[in-house]
Amino acid sequence: MTTINRFCAAAAGICFFLLCASAAFATGPSGLIVRMKPVAVNPAGQVLLRTFYDSNKSGGHSLYRSEIRFGWLIVSAQGMWKEYKHAEIMAGEGGTDEYDRLWEMFNRHLNEFESPFDWDKPPASVQPILKAFKFNRTHSVDPNLGKGTVKWTPRGVYSEGKLLARGARQLTIGKKSSIPGTGSEIEAAFFTRGVALFLNENSFDTEDMGDHGTVGAEFPFPNLIYLGVKEGTQDVGFETWRVDGISLLRKTSHE
Repeated sequence: MTTINRFCAAAAGICFFLLCASAAFATGPSGLIVRMKPVAVNPAGQVLLRTFYDSNKSGGHSLYRSEIRFGWLIVSAQGMWKEYKHAEIMAGEGGTDEYDRLWEMFNRHLNEFESPFDWDKPPASVQPILKAFKFNRTHSVDPNLGKGTVKWTPRGVYSEGKLLARGARQLTIGKKSSIPGTGSEIEAAFFTRGVALFLNENSFDTEDMGDHGTVGAEFPFPNLIYLGVKEGTQDVGFETWRVDGISLLRKTSHE
């Protein structure tokens, strides 16, 4: 399996550097995964999403080398952006028992992230959020709602060739903004009430370390840079990444 195939598998929900527990200390591509999954939309147009952040700069297949966070996000086309913590997996070196404990915790939270939201027994961390923003079961939403109805480009967001927002940026976890004027076009994975979600990622060829491209927006996360024949390629960040981003379109009637 190639590096990019492993990364695509990670984007589907399995963290590429955790594919094999026995490879805990093997080297591999450094990577970043930021995922957002729509859960509900209330009458005010506020969207509740689950979030998953997985950062591994070392390239080792180990939980000890990773920073993993699960959380919640509330956004709206009017500019609301509120992030909430659900769970973190951040640990120093430890023995087999500690690694097994972290592995079990990671799998439990990842399975929860991938599973349908449990409205009968919502996680404790989200209960105050549901109450504050008046979310209930009737507001549950298909995470593929509006898929493909709008398209993001470095020039702006379009629908059926009509410009909805010129130069619209994307935002991701930490409210980091995409880099203006960079990236390539990508269709929305979700769109409603002026909130458009895009699944951006880069491609990476291990046989030619200078050959990589981006589908969708680019974000200011460090990547590999080529310094020259003498210096070679320097790893200053992530070799592979998938970063979900959201464009907030205040004025749009297209749904």
